Amino acid sequence: MRPLFFATLLCLAALAKGQRRQIGGTDVSIVQYPFVVGILLQRTIIIGNGAILAPSWVLTSASAVFNTPDSEYSIATGSEDLFTPAAQYQVQRIFRHPEFVGWDYNVALVKVSGKIVFGDTVQPIAIATTEPETVNDATMLSYGKNEDGTAHLRSATYTLISDNDDCVRLLQEYQAKEVIWQHHGFCLIPPPGTQQGQWFNDAGAPLVADGQLYAVFAFAENEGGTNEGSVATRLTSFAGWIQSIMFSNR
Repeated sequence: MRPLFFATLLCLAALAKGQRRQIGGTDVSIVQYPFVVGILLQRTIIIGNGAILAPSWVLTSASAVFNTPDSEYSIATGSEDLFTPAAQYQVQRIFRHPEFVGWDYNVALVKVSGKIVFGDTVQPIAIATTEPETVNDATMLSYGKNEDGTAHLRSATYTLISDNDDCVRLLQEYQAKEVIWQHHGFCLIPPPGTQQGQWFNDAGAPLVADGQLYAVFAFAENEGGTNEGSVATRLTSFAGWIQSIMFSNR
């Protein structure tokens, strides 16, 4: 597989040819998942996803927002289809984990200008406080043009596993395996008999279970490949860093 940065740059260059996103999802309502946001580049291009943590803060993956000046990004809230009207908030600053170099430590906090207005379709979500090795029936939520030609919010169900045997066995790249060895990630396992996969602009997609946020999508070793090795950032491992950034930049 190409290095993550290089692969992402190629995907950015291909945006003009059409956006891609998770394969095998189901359309859902923003009312069901009001914490989900779309991350836009130049206010028109869906570059990633995130989850609202507080009125000024959105959590995402660093790979979703690693390039271009912070001011090029905006956050879209409260809509299940980002090509219809949605409230947009200019990004003030992005805090990428200082140890992120393309694979591990793939987490970032986005601070918006002003405060996000909450309502029926816009609400925060809490990060999980427990650290299970397996999370059953985790829902991944992402925007982006899909195989049906729409840009509707979609969900897909996965089991998240993080053990050094079954999870690592699914991965090919040493850098991907290291995320698991460091206890910083989960492997995404689709339900038996389903065909599911991800593209680069699924980055930052929240993975939730029982009303709590467990992970954000990080990368797939084979973008667009179904049931391939895919990794999500395990958020409990970064809870201290997240809290520190939000507290120090109120």
